[in-house]
Amino acid sequence: MQKRRVTFFYRLFGPQNHDVTVGDVVNDYTFWVMVQSSAATASSPDSGSTTDQRLIWINGTLIPQSEAKVSVFDHGFLYGDGVFEGIRIYNGRIFKLRSHLVRLMESAERIHLDPKLSIDEIEDLTRQTVAANNLQDGYIRLILSRGEGTLGLNPFSCPEPGVICIADSIRLYPEEMYRDGMKVIVAERPRIPVECLDPSVKSLNYLNNILAKCEALRQGLYEAIMLNTRGEVAEGTGDNIFVVKDGVISTPAPDAGFLLGITRQFVIDTVAPACNVSVLERTLRLEDLYDADEIFLTGTAAEVIGASKIGDRVIGNGKVGPITQKFTKTFREMVAQNAPED
Repeated sequence: MQKRRVTFFYRLFGPQNHDVTVGDVVNDYTFWVMVQSSAATASSPDSGSTTDQRLIWINGTLIPQSEAKVSVFDHGFLYGDGVFEGIRIYNGRIFKLRSHLVRLMESAERIHLDPKLSIDEIEDLTRQTVAANNLQDGYIRLILSRGEGTLGLNPFSCPEPGVICIADSIRLYPEEMYRDGMKVIVAERPRIPVECLDPSVKSLNYLNNILAKCEALRQGLYEAIMLNTRGEVAEGTGDNIFVVKDGVISTPAPDAGFLLGITRQFVIDTVAPACNVSVLERTLRLEDLYDADEIFLTGTAAEVIGASKIGDRVIGNGKVGPITQKFTKTFREMVAQNAPED
């Protein structure tokens, strides 16, 4: 599919128009956009095939991408009423598949959505979709939608849930950012309070994160750090955050109110011990970030990536630090040949 050229105006990117390229890959309900500015440029991912060759699982049937459609009355489309998971494929193995599926089912239960499939059946359809698309390395988007219903909010007017599985390629950040570090900002928009929405639910409604992401995009950057309403560090718009100070690695404690990432937990439980260090969960504030020797972010799509600057403040020496480098290298080595599927 050829890229389309579009222009976004003041509301999103500021007083001057910027040409942006809308890529073929959809990430977290937004198009993967590459803002052509000195601050952020990237090449689009090479999927290795035309889009029509992709097969999408929709409610029990594998359908060519060009024919894959959902009803405009689906409450996932109308209200963001549903849950999802993003999962990586490495060398034919589906990284932490079971952990992702457990979180998916728990998210569905918390919003009173019965997928009418067991966790084993969802695992089976996921593997079928990956095999049908002949992917050895890639990305899976697994969606449980409320399903087709009325125009009202009532979720129980939707008799049949929607189950969708997409297997494709993804590339979130350009490779040079992993080498040189990425620049981020602190979002003005806080994270939705826990009392209002359980952050453990990976909901289809990502507007809180998307609007914070727009703050970064307006400055030609890819990521923003979100605080909670108490002013504590919570997470990035799509990543969890770690801080290194005097050799001690810290990450926000769960009561800060954020999604507990699968990659975050893998880094804490597996990568850190392999590097002969441990990770401390504690309350973090902006001062801890500004005073850090290193900062790195983790996520399914992002993997492990260092941050070199927050706004105008340089982190450490302004380069990706040795601990971040070691974590990134160790993570990639672990998933390259025998990625755990538990």
